[in-house]
Amino acid sequence: MPHELDGRVAIVTGASSGIGRATAEMLASRGALVTIFARTAIPEKNIAAVVGDVSDPEAIERLFAETESRFGDCDILVNCAGMIDPKPLVDVTPDDWDRMFAVNVRGTYLATRRALPAMIAKRGGSIVNVASISGVIGPEKFPGWVSYCASKAAVISMAEALAVEVKQYGIRVNSVSPGSVNTAMWAAASGGAPASMTAGEVAEVICFLASDRARAVNGQDVHVYSS
Repeated sequence: MPHELDGRVAIVTGASSGIGRATAEMLASRGALVTIFARTAIPEKNIAAVVGDVSDPEAIERLFAETESRFGDCDILVNCAGMIDPKPLVDVTPDDWDRMFAVNVRGTYLATRRALPAMIAKRGGSIVNVASISGVIGPEKFPGWVSYCASKAAVISMAEALAVEVKQYGIRVNSVSPGSVNTAMWAAASGGAPASMTAGEVAEVICFLASDRARAVNGQDVHVYSS
């Protein structure tokens, strides 16, 4: 029985664990040919792994080159790589700030920029940025998360702006903004507060946006949390 993503080539950054890993596994289960990009290799059946730093242009080039050699051009890009480093803004050094934006924003830019030429050439593709409730204007923020909130707001804005820029080529760009998710990153940053959802629940939304079922959804930030 055919799957909805049969033959689609997907790249998922930040896929060692958490939302990225759940998304990669779900994409593969629905027929996609998946390459994961992370700081550590996680061997998975039917999923290729490339190790590297998402903020490094040479590592991003290697990610795409290896994917193209093995599977073909990227049809689906999920920008999930992210970090958090909670501390009051007065204690955030310039290097701390730059590293936050290097991973959360520069990494998203580098991977997206590398994916676009092939998507433009074949006039189609889907890009999903994983943002956060912390980047959404309105909901109350956690103290000590200023740099993280700012970086995730940038990720949301990037998706909204790029969606307009590339819609003429049949490329859709969206973002998802989860609330608290039962990941190691949440556990480390929240001081033990319970999570309100699973990584799989967020992955379900990402996979929907990546699929043709969402062909009428473009330039949207999908909020995945209870108000």
